[in-house]
Amino acid sequence: MKKILEQELRYGINSKIYFILVMFLCGLFGVILFLNYSSVTELYQEYEGLINYYEKNNLNIEEELNNEYIVETSENGGTIINPIVYYNDALSKYIYAASSEYRLSQLLESSILYFPIVFGLLGLVISTNDYKYRTIKLRTVRINKNRLGLAKQISIAISSFIIIVVSLLFAYIVGEIMYQYLAGKIPIKDFPIETDTFGDRSSIFLKFFFAYIIALFFAEIGYTFGILFKNMYVGIIIIFVYTFIIPNLGVYDLKNTIFYFANQIFDFYGVISADVSENTGFISSFFIILLTFILSFVVNNIVFKKRSSFES
Repeated sequence: MKKILEQELRYGINSKIYFILVMFLCGLFGVILFLNYSSVTELYQEYEGLINYYEKNNLNIEEELNNEYIVETSENGGTIINPIVYYNDALSKYIYAASSEYRLSQLLESSILYFPIVFGLLGLVISTNDYKYRTIKLRTVRINKNRLGLAKQISIAISSFIIIVVSLLFAYIVGEIMYQYLAGKIPIKDFPIETDTFGDRSSIFLKFFFAYIIALFFAEIGYTFGILFKNMYVGIIIIFVYTFIIPNLGVYDLKNTIFYFANQIFDFYGVISADVSENTGFISSFFIILLTFILSFVVNNIVFKKRSSFES
């Protein structure tokens, strides 16, 4: 088993798939960092405009800042009462999301958007590489199919962990560079971070664990699609369409259950959010995810074991 596992991991290194996925995930993390950076700069421009308006009209800025803002919605849109407080609070929130204290959490929050694609692709590559290069006959003659299938899925777990850690490290460093650049453009000290206001729902370890579970879950789904279709393209199209095009279908939707747990674990102070359908609970969400994972695992193992190694 150890030798088979080493072969699978070596393939990921030699084929540069790990490097490609790390770069891909870093690029996606970079999108989140840039969106948060852009949100801060745009909000600050709006805030400066309000400050100038107050000063020109001799309005009491401090008095307004000590009050609360109210958002009134109607069929024709919405109105913000006391907008200067709204922009002040929004700036504080987005600056906090970009800071070193919260940056890692925001990157992990993006797992609900990006990990289905990135790690679904990983599972697809690992499950289809022997079919692509026509080595499935040779390998299954020498290796028991059960052991080979298990080794492939263990390699998914190991490589997923490494890809996440390396990508987070690079993205965190880039985020710090962007934050320092932001600090040179905007007086960040004027928007202090209040730890009482910006509390954490869970520890960073739980957030990382949940993101890792999402990675494993969609890697397993990708692996199953690869075993079923013996090519990457059908599987990645299905995952992409489900993740980004099909809307949240409600209580029993797999995506909805992931969003439910995400809202219990993540804080979403930055540019990411997750909408959950009503009447969604812990037990139903847990069993939907568990049953999907078990079904995926059982199906890919049965198909892989029963399929002839001489099929092209």
